[in-house]
Formats: sequence, structure tokens, C-alpha cells
Amino acid sequence: MARKPSMDSIKTPDLNNLDENQTKVLNTFDRYTRAEDYSGKVRADFDRAQHVKDFELKSKEEPEEENGEKLSEEFTARRNNPQAESTLNKGVKVRGKYVARKKLITAAICIVAAIVLVMFFAPPIFNAVDGESGCRSEDIFAKTGATQYRSDIMTNRYVYNIEALSSDKSSSYRICTIAFKAKNFTPFEMTAEDYVIANGGDFSSHIVYSTYVGDSNVIPPFSTKDVKIEVLINKDGLDDKQFDDAITSLHLRTSGTKKKIGKHISIPTIPAWFSVSDVITFDPDA
Repeated sequence: MARKPSMDSIKTPDLNNLDENQTKVLNTFDRYTRAEDYSGKVRADFDRAQHVKDFELKSKEEPEEENGEKLSEEFTARRNNPQAESTLNKGVKVRGKYVARKKLITAAICIVAAIVLVMFFAPPIFNAVDGESGCRSEDIFAKTGATQYRSDIMTNRYVYNIEALSSDKSSSYRICTIAFKAKNFTPFEMTAEDYVIANGGDFSSHIVYSTYVGDSNVIPPFSTKDVKIEVLINKDGLDDKQFDDAITSLHLRTSGTKKKIGKHISIPTIPAWFSVSDVITFDPDA
């Protein structure tokens, strides 16, 4: 029966009587990688390694140049790379040319905004016509007298020049009717409180007031309507040519202009400005 191995069986080598292998192992032992490694491989020698210099820890508050340079390079690369362009900057071919989508969207927004502004705030366009224009003589003081008449028109009319009513003779005055074609190209009805003198023209000291006739202050949507405006003028001191010029050189505007959006909703809008055309002739003796 074999004996179990024990520590007593291990014997240290006789250093005075070493064989060739034992001598080689003992002479190279301090250069092995580990004490257990008897393969004969030489450990790494760090005698020639360079000395590691001390390094500094940067503060978090200090900007890192490398990151900044890296971001700049990434931005340049993205800018030069068509694939990195945003959707808004991508081109759309329009009539053979590429236009950025952002420009097309901006143009579309401007067009829509312009259409909305025109629909809600643009006034009608007025053009004078010769059809029913002319002047008539009328006794303006017949019902109330000169003093009361002056008081009434100051209350009920947009008087341009009350000094033009200096004469107490009805024969000094003429009521001139001016015809216009009013074009309302918006989907909303336009109303005006009245048509007033914006500029008295070449003989403003002779112009008393202006006002609308009938329902001429209402312009339906998408329509062209015949509008009549009456002007009271003092003809004293004017010859026929000056009288005609006094009417044709007038500039008018709407007052209290509104657009009807709904049954009970009206919004203020831009007043219409227009002139009397010299294609019409006004005769004080007609």
C-alpha cells in the first residue's frame, strides 16, 4: 500500500551539490515575473522608462479649448454637409430654381397677412363719373331763415367752412351733386357716417359742407355702387371757370368708416380718400 505524501518527504536541495537545472533556476529567479513562474520568461525592465511629469487639474470654470474647437469643427462640418441642413433650409424647385422652404413659408405668411388686412381694413375705391353730376339753385333759407339754417347745419353736418355762409341771400349758393362709382372688393359691407371735405381745393373759402344723398353711405360687399354726394358752395365772387375749379379740385374722405362683420358686429376701418375729377363740368347757372 502506497504511503500518503507528507511534508517530511520534501527535502531542500543541497546547495553545494546542485545540478545544472537547479543552478540555472537559482541564478535567474530575481528576474522572473512571479515567484511561481518558472518558465524562464524575463520580467519587464522599467529602468529606461521616462519619468512621468506632474499634471495640473483644470478648474471646471475654465473653458476647454479642445471642446470649443471640436464644436466649431462640428458646426463647420454640419454647415458644409447637405444632409445636416434643417428642413426649413432645404430647397424647393420653383420655375427651375431652388428656393429655401423658409423663404417660401415667409412669403406665404406675408401674402395671407396682406389678404386679411385688405379684407378687414381696406376701404372702397371711388371714381367720379359725369352721369348724374351737376348743380342746382335752391332757396336754402326758405324754411328756417339764415340764422336757424346756420345753427342746424352746424349740428347735423360736417361743416368745412362756416365763414362761407356769410351771405343771407339764397341766390348766392349752389348745391352741387357729385356722382361716384364706389367699388367694394371685400366680403364685408362698408358703412360711413358721412362724406366730408378733406381739402377745400383751389377755392376753399367758398366751400360750406358736403354730405351723402339717400343710402350712398352703405356699400354692399363685392359690389360696385353709384354714390351721390352733395356739396354746398358760395358762388359769390367766382366766375364760371373758377366755380367749376372750386368743385373739381375738392378732396373728400369717408368719416366713421366701418365694416360689418356680422349682424351685430362692426369694426372701424381705414377711411376712403378720393378726389373729384376734372372730367366733370359744373355750371353755376344750370
